[in-house]
Amino acid sequence: MKFKNTKRNLQVLLGSTKVSSVPKIDVHVHYLPKAYREALLSSGEEKPDGFPTPEWNVDKHLKVMKHLGIATTMLSISSPHVNFGDDEAARILARKVNEDGAEVVKKYSDKFGLLASLPLPNVKGSIEEIEYALDILNVDGFTLPTNTRGVYLGNPCLDPVFEELNKRKAVAVLHPNKPSSIPEGVNEGLPVPAMEFLFDTTRTVINMILKGTLKHYPDIKFVIPHAGAFLAILADRLDPFLERIPVGKEKVNVDVYAELKGLYYDVAGFCLPRQLENLLQIVDASHLLYGSDYPYTPEFGSFALVALLEKTKLLTDKERRAIYYDNALKLFPRLDSNLL
Repeated sequence: MKFKNTKRNLQVLLGSTKVSSVPKIDVHVHYLPKAYREALLSSGEEKPDGFPTPEWNVDKHLKVMKHLGIATTMLSISSPHVNFGDDEAARILARKVNEDGAEVVKKYSDKFGLLASLPLPNVKGSIEEIEYALDILNVDGFTLPTNTRGVYLGNPCLDPVFEELNKRKAVAVLHPNKPSSIPEGVNEGLPVPAMEFLFDTTRTVINMILKGTLKHYPDIKFVIPHAGAFLAILADRLDPFLERIPVGKEKVNVDVYAELKGLYYDVAGFCLPRQLENLLQIVDASHLLYGSDYPYTPEFGSFALVALLEKTKLLTDKERRAIYYDNALKLFPRLDSNLL
């Protein structure tokens, strides 16, 4: 549904609620440069994940930012990311979308930041792209799909990539991908993001915990999408399991709650009224970040999230300010602290 007067419709959603004047830093937001759109079409991904690919351009994005009170957005590529089965093509496409994103940032440095893509699971190519993205393009961080062609984060084959990210003290913002396999004959026709995205985010973070990725690379600042998916609920089940039952043949000595507390989480999606309350029982608001998920979440959906965040009694005004702005500024110090 398209609304002619977005500000007015936001006020309808909010009722008598006063909209915060604190500018937002959007850490979960996407761009679709020409090279990426062409790669989607040429790979047969006309409707990746069951959704038509949304339209996107800089001018419209800037208008949406103004309506939503967003000061800066950290652009990233969404699912299905850049690897369609050809590692060399993925390497070339990652470089191209990163350069395209860097051009947008160069032109609008106060409005956009960039989370660079990597040609995972190609280790050599990914390390080269980390170096190029940071040293030449001056990107703000990286976006990592939860799995690439069935290789999940936490897989030891990716350790050299995490070693480089850790050495650089990088910010790594995760984004769900279609799971490596989905059972046939169940929930067919349901778009992948509706349910499978949350499963895959949960799956890859738990894999990173079990394989020691989070512990071995403590200088990477990981951001988990969609308010942590099912992690807050699964933690209560997984923690006692690991206390008593080995994983495979080995006992895993890990405090699940402590591992989850060390992560950051964006609040994109439908985290209210219930999901956010569960997450806040594990982490406090200092580890939460605003995300609109535009343009995959349409303009109205992004406004609806703002309305819910403004009205919820789970957060104080100080905590809302932290989620909208302060917390992201700590992760991305390049951003202009004079925006307020």
